Amino acid sequence: MDLLSICNKNNDFSLFSLGDELSDGICLSDKAGVIIKTNKEYSRVLGVLEEDILGKHVSYFEENGYVEESIQLRVLRERKKLSKIIQIKKNNNIALITAIPIFDDKNEIQQILAVIRDLTEINKLKGKLQKIENRNKKYLRELNHIKSILKETDGFIGESECIKKIKDIILSVAKTDATILITGETGCGKEVLAREIHKKSNRGDKPYIKINCAAIPESLIESELFGYEQGAFTGAQNKGKVGMFEAANGGTILLDEIGEMPIALQSKLLRVLQERELTRIGGTKSIKLDIRVIAATNQNLEEIVKKKLFRQDLYYRLNVIPIIIPPLRNRKEDIVLLAHSFLEKYNIKYDKNLVLDNRIVGLLEQYNWPGNVRELENVIERLVVINNENDLEFYNLSDVLLQQESSVDIDYENMTLKEAVEKFEKTIIKRALDVYGSTYKAAENLGMNQSSIYRKAKYYKLIY
Repeated sequence: MDLLSICNKNNDFSLFSLGDELSDGICLSDKAGVIIKTNKEYSRVLGVLEEDILGKHVSYFEENGYVEESIQLRVLRERKKLSKIIQIKKNNNIALITAIPIFDDKNEIQQILAVIRDLTEINKLKGKLQKIENRNKKYLRELNHIKSILKETDGFIGESECIKKIKDIILSVAKTDATILITGETGCGKEVLAREIHKKSNRGDKPYIKINCAAIPESLIESELFGYEQGAFTGAQNKGKVGMFEAANGGTILLDEIGEMPIALQSKLLRVLQERELTRIGGTKSIKLDIRVIAATNQNLEEIVKKKLFRQDLYYRLNVIPIIIPPLRNRKEDIVLLAHSFLEKYNIKYDKNLVLDNRIVGLLEQYNWPGNVRELENVIERLVVINNENDLEFYNLSDVLLQQESSVDIDYENMTLKEAVEKFEKTIIKRALDVYGSTYKAAENLGMNQSSIYRKAKYYKLIY
């Protein structure tokens, strides 16, 4: 129970000490409005010394510009309890002041008790809370916008011009059976695009089979692709085996990393694509195929055709509808969409509620992403795992990206040890300067002194 409640309950305003141990500010004035007692808290909130206001009339605070209106004066006039939130002009404190008239037996005012409670910190906290709420509302609006985009784009995410063109191509070719060749750097989303084409095709409810031509041993790839009959070779299963082409019948087959397919097998693949039928190893019966073929590679097939490592006729057969996915560094406007998508995915997986602030987004857009979309997803998952607060920590991301940068392979061919060390060192220092923005912070995070960082940055022409 607070001070005023105690006083009102007992109808006795002399029960309490007006001492400095009270958390509320107290001011007692007589029937004429002359201040006769205060405590330190009252003086602190008003920004005056106790000795300066004792014996002063309650109009002092209004006349000397402390408050807009003296509430004690109003109580004298209106003869009733009044409360008001005020701002102290001298120190900008915010306070709640309550003034109570104390009556004698003849119903005449004898004293006025004013109790003031400092609301400044509460008001500041309220302001901070409002900022947080506004920020969260902003994030929610952005997230809802992003979700609407993601809902429209399904699995293939991006709003850059180049991605919009690819989406247009998808809409044009998805309902056809035309063979598609997808090219792009490792991790840029070739398999995701292939799935998207399959989902939007008339075969969307039929099988979707992915074959990684680089992951299957050369000795097994033919049997994996085309299957075999019972007893076709030593170690063959008794009942034979259905190949992946046959398993995909009616649906879509993705030949991932097609550039890695052995040259000896390419002719058989060409025949299957041309005739839409296959014969199992050791078999004589032709099996008709009704499939959509999509191929994907991170290689320049035209170059390996010139080197006679890939059949020209197979290349032309596959390259009916070419789609090139640009690397993530060339479509930085897609990074925030992808980051939000992955963040939502891993927030659900790890039962967290993390958000991206502007600093995080800026750093993500600044990074070069040599591993493309796959690297971005891995970084976001890592950040979700290591962060326990509501916001992704900026410096956690900085450290992660520095580690990513330092793990990029260096081409040591025709390079001396000194050259290799310098190249590696330059990469790390440049990244640190980009991330932290100053030689001081870069030096601190790399465990070096600032003068060394500055000297090396000058040497590598990172600063001028």
